[in-house]
Order: sequence, then structure tokens, then C-alpha cells
Amino acid sequence: MDSETLKNDEFDLSLPFNAELLISLLNNSIFQRNVIFKITIGSTNVFLKKLAQEGSPEGTMVIADEQSAGLGRMGREWFSKKGKNLLFSVLLRPELPPNKIFFLTMIFALAGIDAVQQMTGLNAMIKWPNDLYIGGKKLGGILTEFAVKKGVVQHVVLGMGLNVNWNPSTEKNLMYPTSSIFSETHEKVSREKLLSKMLKLLEQYYQKGMADVHSAERFFEKWTEKSAILGKAVVIETGNERVEGEAAGIDQEGVLTLITANGHERKFVCGDVSVKMNFSEH
Repeated sequence: MDSETLKNDEFDLSLPFNAELLISLLNNSIFQRNVIFKITIGSTNVFLKKLAQEGSPEGTMVIADEQSAGLGRMGREWFSKKGKNLLFSVLLRPELPPNKIFFLTMIFALAGIDAVQQMTGLNAMIKWPNDLYIGGKKLGGILTEFAVKKGVVQHVVLGMGLNVNWNPSTEKNLMYPTSSIFSETHEKVSREKLLSKMLKLLEQYYQKGMADVHSAERFFEKWTEKSAILGKAVVIETGNERVEGEAAGIDQEGVLTLITANGHERKFVCGDVSVKMNFSEH
């Protein structure tokens, strides 16, 4: 069934996530082959990593309406309202060296912001290393985890939490400014249709990037253009230190180069980055 032929009333936004509808929208995608839906789960990434270790095929996907122990980067909790957002993880088995895994995080982010733009017109950006932002607020986050054996990547689990039909302004004690598609557009969208579009784009980008080094470079260029921090004064916190400077570049392995106030060049593999604001911008 083609998504364009579906009538509006077939997307009942008051119902739990409809995995069967998603499968029908995915047509012959690799992500259609093994879809696992859980109303409630601890973490889609943790669940899928176990399946990956047991030999589940590439394209296996775990989706949940609610996570009781959702994971963010650096072991943090990912908070999401039940039945409102997208919480899912996909399994890939690429022939890539470990230092090239950032390519997958990169195309996953691009698939996310491109799907959102195509469905809603919203122009989301990417905040290094793996967050989706809009208007200075967090729209979604990515968690990439992989296993290596004897220097060879065995599998990669890509997880995403994306705020869709939730209104974060009604929540207390959120760790950072948060937004959603609903907050930005004041309209609810079909999570099934949005996810099917995102997965089709991810598969397309994955196949192109793995087959052609020039395509991979173009994806990197597009990812760089969508960066929310490059060329800006930022603060990076690593847990051990707090460093200020200009975000001068991000390479294809995901390493951020920062130029400090005294002109020194510092490189970071991970950390929390925030854009410094002038007094007039507050």
C-alpha cells in the first residue's frame, strides 16, 4: 500500500502506534522484514543489542510507545511521554571499520531532519554529536552503539527518540529546552507515516553511502551544512573540563575541532556543547 493512497481517517492519532500500518507503508524496505513493537519496554537499544548478539538480521527494528529506562548519550535517561513520540532502534551490519561508524550516525540524523522537513516544512538542525534541534530547543536525540570483534564491526544499533505529538511545555524538570513537532506547528502528525518516510530515507542514504565514497562525502557535506554549531562561539563540557572557543570543524569520524580564545586548537570526540549567547540575544 502506498502512503499517498491512504485516507486521512486511516491515521487515527489517538490510538497506540500501529506497527501493521508502518509495515504496509514500508513496502519492500529492509526495515520491513523484522519489526518488533512493544507498548512498554525498558530501552529499545538494550533490547535490540541483545537480539543483535543472538544473530538477528540487518534491518531488524524495535519500536515502543513507552520506555521505562530510555537511554540518552553518556548513560543519561531519555524522557518521553507515552504514546506521543517516536522511540525506536534499528540494526545494521555494515562492512565498516570502527572509526567510520560516525557515518551511520550522520545519515541517521539527516534522514530524521529530512523526513521532518518533508512532512512538516520544519527546518531542524544537527547539534554535534547526535542531537536534532529546532529554534535552540532539542527535538530529538540519537544513540549509536556497536560491537567490534577482532577489529571488525559486528553490528550497529541506531536508536532515536523524536518528539512528535507531545507538548514539552506542560512538563516540569526537563534537563534542557525541549520542543516537538506539535509545539512548532500546533498540528499532530502520523507517527507511522513520519517513521516510514525516515526509514526509507535512511535506507537510501545507507545504500548510496556504502556503495560510493563520493556519495558518502556528499552526505558529510550536507551534514556539515546542517550543523547548529559550526562557526559559532560554543562551550563544551566533557565531565572533566569546561572549554570555550569557536567550533571550527567536525571531521568524518565525528571529531570536533575547537579554537580557544588563546588560539589553541583542541579536539573532542564527545561532550555537551552549547552555543554561547551575547547579552543582547537573551
